[in-house]
Amino acid sequence: MFASLLGILINAISCLAFAQGGTDYPNKPLRFLVAQEAGSAGDVGARALAPALGAALGQPAVLENRPGAGGALGMQFAASAPPNGYTLVIVGSPQMVLPYAHKNLGYDLLRDFVAVGRYSVSHNALVVPASLSVGSVRELVALAKSKPGQLNMGTAGIGSASHLAGSLFNALAEIDALVVPYKGGNGAVSALIAGEIQYYASPLQAVFGQIKNGRLKVLGVGGESRAQQLPDVPTIAEAGVPAFRSVGWGGLVVPKATPTAIVAKLMEKLALVLNNPATQQQLIAAGVEPGMLLGEAFEKFMREDLSRYALAAKAANLKAE
Repeated sequence: MFASLLGILINAISCLAFAQGGTDYPNKPLRFLVAQEAGSAGDVGARALAPALGAALGQPAVLENRPGAGGALGMQFAASAPPNGYTLVIVGSPQMVLPYAHKNLGYDLLRDFVAVGRYSVSHNALVVPASLSVGSVRELVALAKSKPGQLNMGTAGIGSASHLAGSLFNALAEIDALVVPYKGGNGAVSALIAGEIQYYASPLQAVFGQIKNGRLKVLGVGGESRAQQLPDVPTIAEAGVPAFRSVGWGGLVVPKATPTAIVAKLMEKLALVLNNPATQQQLIAAGVEPGMLLGEAFEKFMREDLSRYALAAKAANLKAE
C-alpha cells in the first residue's frame, strides 16, 4: 500500500517538474548548509542523508557548517543564498527555538524558505557520565532531590533545544539543579564526560557514539516509544516522569523563490532516497529514524512545532534578547 501510494506521489511530482521546465538541474555540486557545528545533531543527520540525496540527483554533496548565535548566523546566510537549488538548508529543532531566543533574527523560516521535506525524527536522550552512580531516571531524580541545587545540568546554550528539554525534565520531575550553558553541544558533551556536569538532555544522534563506546550512560529517551537503536532503554515517561515528551527532527528547505520545478525534483528524489532501505539504515545508524513529510505537509508540521516550542520557551522562562 505504502509503495503504491509513494509511486503515485513520485509520478505526480515528476509530471509537475517536467511541465515547469528545469530539466537540466542539477549540473554542479550541491551545497548542504548546516547552521550548527560539526558533530552536532543536525550535522550528524545531514551527513547520513546528503551523500544519498546527492547521488540520487547525480551530483556530489558538499556539507558546509556555519555555526554561530545558536544557528541564527547560518540561517541568515542561507536566506540570502541564490534561489537556484544549489544551496540546500538543513533545519530542525534548533530553528524552532531561535524565534523565542532572539528578538531580531534577520530572517523568518516560513517566509524566507520553501519546505522540501522532513527526513528524520529523533529522540532527545537523558544522559549522564559513565562514572555517575545512577542507573535509572528514578535514581537521578532521587539524587537531585537529595541535593537540591547541587547537581549541574548542561545545555548547548541558553535557548537551545537541550535547554528547553532539560528545563522541561526538571519541572516535571520537580527537581532543582544549576543550569550550565555551553557554546554548543560538543562543549556540553565534553563537560559531561569529564564530570563537570551531571546530566544532559541531548539529541540522541549527538551522543550515540559516546553511548556506544561507554563514556556516557543513557537513562531514557524522550519519544512516545523506545528508540530503534536502543530497544532496551525505556522512555523517560515509562521510567518515572510520565508527562515527559521531547523529540527532534531533521528537514530540508531551500531559499524562497527557488523555482517550483527544482523544488518538485528535490521532493521527488528525497522521497526515493527515504524509501531506500540502505538510506534508512544509514539514518538509524546515525541515531535518528526515517520520518518523511513532503512539501505542504512538512510546512504544516513546522508551523505546529513552532507553536509547541512557544509553550516550551515560556516554561523555561526564556527571554528573547
